[in-house]
Amino acid sequence: MNTLVEILINSVNLIFDCVDMFLSSLSNGGIVWATGSGVTLAFALGMAGQSNITDAVLAGMRRWHGSIDDKYSNIDNLVKIIQAHIPGWTIPDDLYKKLTGYVGQLQTLIAKCRTTSASQMDRQERNVLLKTTIDLCLLEVKTWAFGAFSAGTLTANDIHKLGFLLPGESGGHRDRTIATDVKAEVKVTVLSADVIRVTIDQSAGENAAMVAHGWPPGVKHALIVIVASDGKTEIFRMITTRLHNDIDMPEGSHGKQYILKASVLKHTNDTPRFGNEPTFSMPLTTEDLAAALDRQRLEIERLEAEMKAKK
Repeated sequence: MNTLVEILINSVNLIFDCVDMFLSSLSNGGIVWATGSGVTLAFALGMAGQSNITDAVLAGMRRWHGSIDDKYSNIDNLVKIIQAHIPGWTIPDDLYKKLTGYVGQLQTLIAKCRTTSASQMDRQERNVLLKTTIDLCLLEVKTWAFGAFSAGTLTANDIHKLGFLLPGESGGHRDRTIATDVKAEVKVTVLSADVIRVTIDQSAGENAAMVAHGWPPGVKHALIVIVASDGKTEIFRMITTRLHNDIDMPEGSHGKQYILKASVLKHTNDTPRFGNEPTFSMPLTTEDLAAALDRQRLEIERLEAEMKAKK
């Protein structure tokens, strides 16, 4: 009974994560790569993968929605592939432990439920844990895999072996939709000396869609780019499915000015069409000011020493 309660709690937590992710993508946020209860799909622009997927790969995709054995086969295959590539594939420790823990429990429950000694409670625990594990694979693990693909760690073939399609891919039955011509309007709020909040909306000017707020129709991703004040040196790039993103600025950003750009994308490899480009400055901390004063004091002492040496 305790096992079922634990599974149900984990399932509810994941459901809240899913609700947060999908509601956010429809209104004021979305997915992305690991902050808070949401998942953050943050990755640089990369290859879109294949436009036509083989029947063998598609058969694997369908197993996520098949029988208990089909689903477990996909889960087991995914775990074995990840394990075979560690440490080359840097999956987050907490996600890896959760995944392997679920699989171990699931394997035991499925085997037990094949025996005559299995109770209705055993089968209920198996079903709940199976759904929880599937949700984990199709949300958190898939999101991690997309990020690793965009970082160049995973290939399109690796993504397919894990049982996933890349954004923009199809089984050859649908043509790729054209890129959006809607431009994004981006705003930035400095939350602290190290963190900014980027808010993305549809532009109210030329090429704006009928809806003035939120995602344009058919759009699920946005590209965020931060460049230095020279307008050329890129210091941050991320693809996100959230309209509101809290971003940790790189070390050494205090006291410097930056330019923010964003583009809404139908496909992760669309050519970006940036809208407004606001500038913002990161504040100095008291530690920064103290360090600057200390450097100034040391410089004065050095100059005084040089002057005394010349006398």
